Amino acid sequence: MTKKVSDTFCVLPFMHVATNAAGSYRVCCNSTPGENTILQENGKPYKIYKHDLDEVWNSPTYKTIRKQFIDGERPDMCARCFREEDAGVRSARAGFNEKWLKEDVKIDVEIPVDVKYVDLRLGNLCNLKCRMCNPWASSMWVKDWNKVQDAAFAEPSQKLDDNTLEFMNTMTEWPDWEKTGVTFTEIAHTVEEIYLTGGEPTLAVSQYKLLDYCIEHDLASGIRLKYNTNLTNVPPKMIEYWSHFKRVQLNCSIDAVGARDRYIRYPSHWHVVERTFDELSKLDNVYIQIHCTVQALNICALHEVIEFAESRGLQHDQLYLNILNHPRSMNIQVLPHHLKTLALYNLKKHSAWPKVDDVLKYLNAGHTYDDHWQEFIDYNLKMDELQRGTLVDACPEFANQHPLLMIKKDD
Repeated sequence: MTKKVSDTFCVLPFMHVATNAAGSYRVCCNSTPGENTILQENGKPYKIYKHDLDEVWNSPTYKTIRKQFIDGERPDMCARCFREEDAGVRSARAGFNEKWLKEDVKIDVEIPVDVKYVDLRLGNLCNLKCRMCNPWASSMWVKDWNKVQDAAFAEPSQKLDDNTLEFMNTMTEWPDWEKTGVTFTEIAHTVEEIYLTGGEPTLAVSQYKLLDYCIEHDLASGIRLKYNTNLTNVPPKMIEYWSHFKRVQLNCSIDAVGARDRYIRYPSHWHVVERTFDELSKLDNVYIQIHCTVQALNICALHEVIEFAESRGLQHDQLYLNILNHPRSMNIQVLPHHLKTLALYNLKKHSAWPKVDDVLKYLNAGHTYDDHWQEFIDYNLKMDELQRGTLVDACPEFANQHPLLMIKKDD
């Protein structure tokens, strides 16, 4: 039985702790970047490696957003979920409420600490430079960000100054700091699920101390682990750790197959991703999903990801289609009408898969990003200069769709 709440309610601020890759507390991973951090009275973000959770939990940011949800308001930082819902798409908010809104969740503006779900972004260490990503989430982006940022007005929305660049080169360190571990141990006894991502979480060795604590204190068998992973580096040591936990969910980031996969998630190799996916699928306590970031670069070939899922015998609940919100130039709504029509044609025979219809509704629901088509072209051609591969070779539907692409193809 779930509690009666407002129509705009989200359960997360009442039972969930999340950090971004810099170690700052934030409301959740779906809320608007740059606007979703939990702030001190001086306007600076609370940090998991500096501040006690008791201080953070009933801070003004948390109390404000809890009151907004209780009162039936739509917090500004939650625009992504409400935008999707307005387009007829089931949002992350709806999914979290279905999973976590239970009788033992205390709903009030000020509440005692009782964390059931932890979302830890363990720094920005990553071995891929995905086109829709940024240096806050991938260390591979740090050196090149300023070369492409103004081509797409991407997030972060400004070039990185020297101080920020220096900080980004240390973002892999805070998960190892003592206070981070202390904060985790203080809440571990009520936690039911830990979501680990990054960066690429399989590279973050700092997590082993947290997992050791859970095992040594007989907590592991009652805790579910959840990872977002690019499937390029899963060490045997990590697989051994997983055997101690109640269940491990692997959200495998697969946005395309073949050459398009490498183009989007450079420099991945599809044969490695495919082999690792098959090996991990055989593990006893591992539940594997494909998490596909639906974006302008893959919407016309999204059917190929679905066909890969079908070839592996995946059930409908093992494919999650996550509509990209930012950078705006990569949102599927930037595409011209005839490419949207192509996407519809390619996906129509797969409409039985959950959220396929939602994706198509969103694709055609509005024209929020129509004026960013030029950004899409400029950004990807600039990226083509920095890494191997060209847009029209990896994604042939874009050939001759813009004067610059015709020149690029002829060259």
